Amino acid sequence: MLASFTITLIECLEIALITLLLTRLSNPMRLYLYGAIGLAAGYVASVALHEVIEDYEWLGYAILSAMLFYLFLRGKDMAAHVAEHVNEIKHLSKEIVIFVTVLTVYARESFEIFSALLLNENASWLAAGLAAVVAVIAFFVGRTVKTVNKFIFTWGHWAYLALALWFGYEALEHLHWL
Repeated sequence: MLASFTITLIECLEIALITLLLTRLSNPMRLYLYGAIGLAAGYVASVALHEVIEDYEWLGYAILSAMLFYLFLRGKDMAAHVAEHVNEIKHLSKEIVIFVTVLTVYARESFEIFSALLLNENASWLAAGLAAVVAVIAFFVGRTVKTVNKFIFTWGHWAYLALALWFGYEALEHLHWL
């Protein structure tokens, strides 16, 4: 039960943080639609592909760790960092980039959630649902409370470091080095 809650909460908070960052760039309703598509894709992938890619999960975690460590180094001022990326992609279709980003993040994280729940007979869907509700509440608090929002965008880059270290640990664990 605790594992179901913890895994789901971590993955949902990652989704919430990235969604919070992207709400500055796109219509929130569009983001939610893209997210729903990503959640469905993650569920389908967890049912169909889990056994195939399970042996290479360490590589996915290693890549995520490297990307988040890079974001930590570059993202000390997250608001400026997000604005910099917006300026970089102005020549591209912004909505296509946002769609691909949201779809990838939501599918990857929901894949982790559903794989843990579907393939573990001791998993608690109730605990996972409670974790998802906690993450949704955290997202809306972060979005609506200005002091929390400012704090996230001022100090949130440390979350990138924490996630980079976490994913690095996960990569090593999946290689059975720990």
